Amino acid sequence: MKSKKNIKIAISIVSLVILMFTVGCSNVNGNSNDKQSTVASDNSKNKASNQSSSEVSTSKGDLNGKVAKIDGNNITIIKTNEKKGSVSMPKKGSAAATQNMTTFQVSNDTAVTVRTSANKGMDNKDAAGTISDIKEDSMLMVWGKKDGDVFKATKVLVYVFK
Repeated sequence: MKSKKNIKIAISIVSLVILMFTVGCSNVNGNSNDKQSTVASDNSKNKASNQSSSEVSTSKGDLNGKVAKIDGNNITIIKTNEKKGSVSMPKKGSAAATQNMTTFQVSNDTAVTVRTSANKGMDNKDAAGTISDIKEDSMLMVWGKKDGDVFKATKVLVYVFK
């Protein structure tokens, strides 16, 4: 009698462990709006890129992210988060993205460079750009200074992926 009861308990425990594992895996693979997309950053490969005469600093920008909204000279981006060699960013429209937004201002004095990246980031070409090259959903690196409550961009690097 006792061994049958022990077997039932063991089967129940194993079933619970399998169920918990299955539920855990489905949550990891799920893609809700509040989940973050993660991309491993391999900047060491990109630093040896082909650059044209419009040299752009290889240092990380003061602001980095994806353009969420353009309102005249005010550009709102969803900032990227960098941890342990990987870069992540909340999905556009999610609650986390709303909390991770910041706005900066461009002017006619803002230097814009367009970096066309091909072959999974192995081949990069820089070209002089204009403010009109900054479009919604573009990835940006921004350098500048805070002037009161406003961040004024002095240099913007726009990424174009092919």
